[in-house]
Amino acid sequence: MSKLIPDIFDLIIRELGDDYGALFSCLLVNKLWCKLTIPILWRDCLGRKPELTPTIRIRLLIRYGIRSLLREPHEKKILLVKILFTFLSEESKNLLIENGIDLSFIPTQKPLFNYLCFCKSIATFDVAEYIKGCFDPPLSKDQEQIMEEEFNNMLFSQCSYLSYLKISHENYKKHEIILNLRLKDNLSLSNIVELVCGQYVDEKFFYSLAETCVNIRKLELKGNNRNDNQGLIKLIEVQNKLEYFIYSGNNGRNWDEFCEKMGQTLIKHKNTIKHIEAKSRLCIPLSILNSFVNLESLMLGYSTSTMNGLHSVKLPKLQILRVCYLTEVKELIQNTSGYLKTIKIHNQKAENLKAEDLIQVINAIYQNCPKLEYLCIPYANTIDDALGDLFINCNQLKDIEIYDGYPDDPLNGDIVLKILLKTNPKKLQRIEMKGEWNFSVEGFEEFLDNLEERNYSIYFRFGLNHHIWDGIFSDVFEYYVYENVLKTDPLNYL
Repeated sequence: MSKLIPDIFDLIIRELGDDYGALFSCLLVNKLWCKLTIPILWRDCLGRKPELTPTIRIRLLIRYGIRSLLREPHEKKILLVKILFTFLSEESKNLLIENGIDLSFIPTQKPLFNYLCFCKSIATFDVAEYIKGCFDPPLSKDQEQIMEEEFNNMLFSQCSYLSYLKISHENYKKHEIILNLRLKDNLSLSNIVELVCGQYVDEKFFYSLAETCVNIRKLELKGNNRNDNQGLIKLIEVQNKLEYFIYSGNNGRNWDEFCEKMGQTLIKHKNTIKHIEAKSRLCIPLSILNSFVNLESLMLGYSTSTMNGLHSVKLPKLQILRVCYLTEVKELIQNTSGYLKTIKIHNQKAENLKAEDLIQVINAIYQNCPKLEYLCIPYANTIDDALGDLFINCNQLKDIEIYDGYPDDPLNGDIVLKILLKTNPKKLQRIEMKGEWNFSVEGFEEFLDNLEERNYSIYFRFGLNHHIWDGIFSDVFEYYVYENVLKTDPLNYL
């Protein structure tokens, strides 16, 4: 093993992804492993934070205790700021000392690694808020501003391989000043492929960024819409290969005018955009969706008022569809070309859910989606026959999520289990049933016995009506886990 070349070790360690527990263990193996692991641990120290999977959460709980999950983000930021202060240049340190700022908390010896050079993502935050935690007595306002400017200059000058930048819209007034500093000369920004920003950042910043940053592949807009931000429009226009467009903003004044302008801008990238996500509402006219002929994924948010006309949209390459209403979804599914692999109808409210509409959508799915692998759908007591037809015809299903469409109605879990037996067990990997379901012990055993006879194991997460969770049911569940028919973990079945 010691004869393996470093490149192979590097590939092995990178496969650990965001499993920080395992990565920290790699640090202690030897000098080579330490040198290969440090860049991975620090690549997102100032940027996006990965979501912890259930498996990683359990490992953290076992290895480091509950504090590893509950430590305050504020404490982490203060600790991080203190570490990064060690990389201030002598010129910056002298400037700060001249302004009466005590830097005695900074270690005289720098860390063994220049962590900043490994950083590939920055999510800007209010540095002054965390700088306060480093000084006692507190700094004056002028001292805070000087310290903040030097800190940010250090970040953007030493983080030379940035690929991700998030500009917090809550502090846009500060970013107008800070992020414009030496922007044109900052070559690190030319490597950015993912940008998350508020729409109220000053347009001058976006104009400057557009001169350097032309390789953005993923753009997410936050905050209220702003019609007069021509710098943002310019930045979108100059991109070479924009693939993802995500709108997480809210509708403000002159919404229709904003949508028209954004639509005219994005349609210039109609051949490269493959993913459009409207987390709240679509910010382009629905009529131009047809222009995005290479669209592979579409998410339409919770607003239903602007969805009239969806029936005429044709997306021949669509593979992923996420909606939270049923209006004209049937027609949209019918207008795809059979490539849909993921359909998620989520956050469907009971007052907006009509069983007859749901049945029509289910019929459209099994008639037009032979490659379907993941399905999330609300449940109503009258859809059993249609759901059974879907499970028979969509025999590529791997992941099924069913949630309670009518929370006030009792849910008969035995009926759904019988329908699920119609699926192809060799493909199915995971079932999740959300809500308070009533299962009989006999019905549950029949379902699991069927799987056991076919020598099949499945991940099953379900909600239970608390009245039926008794000793017998618990014993049945534990038995099938022991027999490896059910795959689950103790944090995810209750």
